Amino acid sequence: MAKTGPQKIPGASQAYFYGTGRYSGSDMEVNCGVAHTTEGRTVPTYGGGAQAPTVTGLPDFKAKKIRWYQHYGVDESARALMNKLGGVETNTANVFQIELVGTCDAKNAKTWGGKTAGVDYIYWPEAPEWALAEVAWLVRWLHDYHRVPLTCVKDWLAYGKDSRRPGVTPASYGASPARMSMSAWRTFTGWCGHQHVPENDHGDPGSMDFARVIALAKGDTKPAPPKEDTDVALSDADIKKVADAVVDRLLGKDAFDAPKDSANYSPDPKSSAHYWTGRSVFGDLVNKVREIKKTVDVLAAAQKKES
Repeated sequence: MAKTGPQKIPGASQAYFYGTGRYSGSDMEVNCGVAHTTEGRTVPTYGGGAQAPTVTGLPDFKAKKIRWYQHYGVDESARALMNKLGGVETNTANVFQIELVGTCDAKNAKTWGGKTAGVDYIYWPEAPEWALAEVAWLVRWLHDYHRVPLTCVKDWLAYGKDSRRPGVTPASYGASPARMSMSAWRTFTGWCGHQHVPENDHGDPGSMDFARVIALAKGDTKPAPPKEDTDVALSDADIKKVADAVVDRLLGKDAFDAPKDSANYSPDPKSSAHYWTGRSVFGDLVNKVREIKKTVDVLAAAQKKES
């Protein structure tokens, strides 16, 4: 298959180019792309090329740029995907592969090994606009010179089970809901993530906002809209805990002496029935205010009637 269009990416370093060595790939014509995250903070060695993608993007925070390292020609198969016998072709299925240095794991969303997200590394589901714009530049270049469509799959699932939302976020690795069927993969064009490729079990790049990358590649210069609030609704038990904590914080105590006329009151200070939680105090206060209001309303009505 003939290679068409430029094979070297403008400005990309060729220091770790493997296309002419032991792990050189097969010729193809790219029509789709796969995004990965390295889950590390430096450019990997890739086993000397044995598991290398087409390019690796290393964030330069000071310059707000991504430094690209090219490992294979654009129309040469890379080696970052699993390719099982008896299935479909993955690495050689006309796919351009980008590895983005950083993480998509929510446990590293703020800090990672003593380093700070957004300062020392990128947590790609919350990547800054400049970083997405840098990826968009490459996506646009591949469209202009190799006709890779400016489209992407819809669902980019959070990596694994988000530790901040246990039991809620579906797993992006393994047999995830986002993973394509073999038939869908055979006809796929545009952009997807490692989590979408059949025969693979990795879940990167998580919930990266690749739709924003595509929008930027198309020339969208408007600020990105704020992400929807994906917080989990509080349960009744959670609400009770919050109420207790708020009242306790306001009153400066952790527990309160229960009124002696309250139900189940115990004079024993060692008994839990000797105390009320902040929520109980707050609830009792609300009830007393309501009773006072009823009394005031009755007195006001009587006074109005007499006048």
